[in-house]
Amino acid sequence: MTAYHPQDPVHHGAPAATSAAGLTEVLRARLKRPPPPPPRADAALVKAGIGIMLAAALATGLAFHLSHQREPSEPALQPARIGSVSLLVPQHLTGAEPDDTSRLVGMVRLRLDWPSLGPAQIGPGPGQGRPRLLVTLSPPDKVNEPQTQLSVYARFLTPTVWSNPGGLVVRGFRKGSPYEGDELYVSVPDGRGFAARCPLDAARSGAPGPDLDEPCRVTFRHRGMDVNIRFPRAIIADWELILGGVRRTIDGLIR
Repeated sequence: MTAYHPQDPVHHGAPAATSAAGLTEVLRARLKRPPPPPPRADAALVKAGIGIMLAAALATGLAFHLSHQREPSEPALQPARIGSVSLLVPQHLTGAEPDDTSRLVGMVRLRLDWPSLGPAQIGPGPGQGRPRLLVTLSPPDKVNEPQTQLSVYARFLTPTVWSNPGGLVVRGFRKGSPYEGDELYVSVPDGRGFAARCPLDAARSGAPGPDLDEPCRVTFRHRGMDVNIRFPRAIIADWELILGGVRRTIDGLIR
């Protein structure tokens, strides 16, 4: 009979196998655990990077939007010819809609804002917008020459003369004349620089005046064309600025 020895290798095999199996289970359990979260410093850096990228994207989008807003669209140009004068007229100065295909033959009409002389600003109702200048350009006609106009008016004027702001004098027309109900505003000394007819105020005449926002009118010759301007009486004292501004606008249209 074989004697038992406590250091016999056969009797130590079971404890060794048990220890190896336990180690394997421990390793498997650790591999199944989710990775630990990054340190707080690393998380802060990640958030900061994401914030910077979002801010850059927003800034780029805003810059693109503003740059397109600042780029004014070129207004459509309408060629026109008045007598021997050729013009290119921006459509937005005529007051016509973009899809308006109608054209005035031998005539150009402009609707200008005052005092900017840009496109007229239309208000919500009659009399609610800014002052406008309604300008018509037409071939020259002898009846519109200053000397001819003044000689025609002179036959119907009353002797009464009174002054008006802007260095103008005012004359009335006789009853029964073709211009009854109008007043003539003329520059001194002879009216050749400016001669405009305006209807009498309803309060002064006792009768309702014309339903026009631009009742006053003046016609003069410029660059081989007759220029007729209708304008509100309220701005008649600025007559020199009106004439100078309209002349410069016309000069910019001639080609």
